Amino acid sequence: DRIPAGVEAKAVQARKDRADRPIFVGYADCGTGGLLDEVCDRLDLRRIAGPHCYSFFAGEPEFNAMAEQELGTFYLTDFLARHFDTLIWEGMGLSGNPEMIGSMFGGYKRLVYLAQTENEGYTTMAQDAANRLGLDFERVFTGYGELGDFVAQAVP
Repeated sequence: DRIPAGVEAKAVQARKDRADRPIFVGYADCGTGGLLDEVCDRLDLRRIAGPHCYSFFAGEPEFNAMAEQELGTFYLTDFLARHFDTLIWEGMGLSGNPEMIGSMFGGYKRLVYLAQTENEGYTTMAQDAANRLGLDFERVFTGYGELGDFVAQAVP
């Protein structure tokens, strides 16, 4: 809920510094319900397309196919694999209440790690996350996907 206002504040400041250059927003909608797009439209910002980072890393058609294959999928990126303990395990209270895993993740069947890099350590972290949540594990190498193309547009 803080993304649209945060992007707006940063964009307004950036416009003061570089009024003649386009501003690129590297956020997907990230659950803002279209509020981020309203800010981008109003301020003429160029946002990467997609509802969330999973779709722009995997590519929207590929992500949709994965989701269609198994609706009960929990996704991790490199960032989420690295910070699983802080954001998910501790952040959702699972470290102190592991009995909550079933109620929070019982609807999931698999964990798909969308790997941006060839990092065995991150893969091990993602596999460990799947094991702790009791989910099947799948690794899909995506690289930076559509994010790479988007960043290339921003570089003169």
